[in-house]
Amino acid sequence: MIRAVAAAAALVVFMVPLLATPTLSIAVPGGFALILAMAGIVASWRWPVTAAACVFVIDYAAALLLAGPSVSVVGAALFGLALLILLHSADLARAARHAVVDPAVLRSQAIGWAAFGAATVCTAAVVMVFARAVAGAIPLTAAPLLAGASALGVVLALGTALTRVAGRRAP
Repeated sequence: MIRAVAAAAALVVFMVPLLATPTLSIAVPGGFALILAMAGIVASWRWPVTAAACVFVIDYAAALLLAGPSVSVVGAALFGLALLILLHSADLARAARHAVVDPAVLRSQAIGWAAFGAATVCTAAVVMVFARAVAGAIPLTAAPLLAGASALGVVLALGTALTRVAGRRAP
């Protein structure tokens, strides 16, 4: 059942760039990534799913580049959540390969994914409102510096969170 969730997430991640820019130059790399993802899901290998995720991200970036200024926050949130679910569910399916997965585990995962998705959408909405309010006050020359500092802050926050989680799990 977890593999079906991973396969559905792979299909969503494949379709979102095509909805932004329905061209052959977007469909071919996405199809290659979809084949890689399905091979990794079926064979319970981590590397094809990870490689597929990388190709999916590059494909989505290319689709947004070709689409121009009409970027959808809903599409971006859907893409990010589906990519997260693909990676997480494929890894969970690999880890529980020969185990019997109880319906309570599936229910718990679905509730966790839904809560994370709702929190992500709410956070994106708040950030969009804040960004629209602040966008006029930022000079055009300072925008790249602020964007870089923000990206660095996100990476540092994620690194700190991951080291704390890894520290708790260490034997």
